[in-house]
Amino acid sequence: MKSLLARLAAVTLLSASVVALPTTATAEESCEAAGDVPIVLEFGSLDGEDRVVCAQDAVGTTGLEALNAAGVETAETSGAMPMVCRIDGLPAPEQEKCGNALNGPGYWAFLVAQEGQDWGYASVGLQEYELVPGDFIALRYHLMADGENVPVDAAADASTRADAEVADHENHGDQAVTDDESSSLATVALPIAIVAALLVAVAAFVVARRRRD
Repeated sequence: MKSLLARLAAVTLLSASVVALPTTATAEESCEAAGDVPIVLEFGSLDGEDRVVCAQDAVGTTGLEALNAAGVETAETSGAMPMVCRIDGLPAPEQEKCGNALNGPGYWAFLVAQEGQDWGYASVGLQEYELVPGDFIALRYHLMADGENVPVDAAADASTRADAEVADHENHGDQAVTDDESSSLATVALPIAIVAALLVAVAAFVVARRRRD
């Protein structure tokens, strides 16, 4: 009986430890880590909704890779030097064909800034620009008729960083699956631990009665 009691106690401890295991933490929902890069999207004259998204752990990648990581859909021209010609489906094909070169009335201006500083044109394109810590990037649709100066409404500051949306449903799907599996494991293990605890209690009661007898 003592051997049985010891075995049941071991089962209880093992089950309890399974229940006590913390589920995998959900993906970080902010854009505050050193490797995170806020991306400002401003549609200008296009029928799009301005927003700020976050490319998490994007430092060291290119601007285009950061856009894709943040869940932003892009299209490029097909010429020898491709350029981003469409973001989230805009401008529409009747406005911009996205052929060998840009042929619409405007373009997606690519600007960069360090936090707290002013925006300026990037020296290279999205495909070549390598992000560094503290970078903010902005893409604004700008009509060529409006001249070279591209005004970005959002500032490269802490407020804009705080507003950056994390595209967890695109980039952290595997994380969500892991969380669900961990939760299911805990749900199954809890009844096992309860049953094992009851068995131990019964065994202890029987041992106690036999000692009194």
